[in-house]
Amino acid sequence: MKNKGINLKRIAIVGVGLIGGSLGLALKKRNLIKEVVGIGRRQESIDKALQAGAVDRGTLKLEEGVKDVDLVVIATPVGSITEMIKRTIIALPQRAIITDVGSTKEKIVIEVDRIIPKKISFIGGHPLAGSEKSGVEAAREDLFVDSVCVLTPGKTTLPGVLATISSFWENVGARVIVMKPEEHDFLIAATSHLPHLVSAALVSLTGRLEGEKEGLLPLIATGFKDTTRIALSSPEVWKDIYLTNGKNIISMVGRFQELLEEIKGYILKEEGALLQEELDRVRVFRGRC
Repeated sequence: MKNKGINLKRIAIVGVGLIGGSLGLALKKRNLIKEVVGIGRRQESIDKALQAGAVDRGTLKLEEGVKDVDLVVIATPVGSITEMIKRTIIALPQRAIITDVGSTKEKIVIEVDRIIPKKISFIGGHPLAGSEKSGVEAAREDLFVDSVCVLTPGKTTLPGVLATISSFWENVGARVIVMKPEEHDFLIAATSHLPHLVSAALVSLTGRLEGEKEGLLPLIATGFKDTTRIALSSPEVWKDIYLTNGKNIISMVGRFQELLEEIKGYILKEEGALLQEELDRVRVFRGRC
């Protein structure tokens, strides 16, 4: 795979779950990389990635797996990304690139910029693709087709690296958007993190009601299931997301509470015209999404 004069022959993917596994499948399906090395915590995960054809070889030893690679993609939960990079940079060759697929960016970019040596480049990444499923068993080679991948360059992103990693993601079907890390985290709190929190809270409320009143479960139909699908996502992954973007999530929760109070007021006062006006605005905007 050649990107504007830079040749990426061998990459390592740290974390061969849904995203890491799908990336490996996409690269191999398109013959974009000479070798994909999978690095995991459990041999079972490595074996499944090999069986799925997502990697060419696998190892449990991170330092061993990243030797002689051109690019390392960290695809672990966001809470462990900085630690993975600390271990990675010790064994990486000069001019190698590190990127990640974490759903939060500001904290990671700040932390990594402090520790990356001059010979290595880091650029944050967030492919907006995935599902409520997890594990390499759910991986798909077309997961990134027609998706968006946000790249967040930092102080240690060397010249040419943005173009290289942009091309990397475009080659697996994604459209690349470049943002500042803090801008990404503010906006993604509204479009991804708050929706998960609301979904989880709705399921939690319904679960408590089910303990109080019989007959609730048969009344759960398509609307509830569609609205709360993402509540089935990995708790480990979302715990880290909440904690690494807490400031923005809390801000969005405050705005959401204000909006709920506004709508609640329309209902209490039986202001049907204002209520319908708000719902009309909602419907129009949702149609644009």
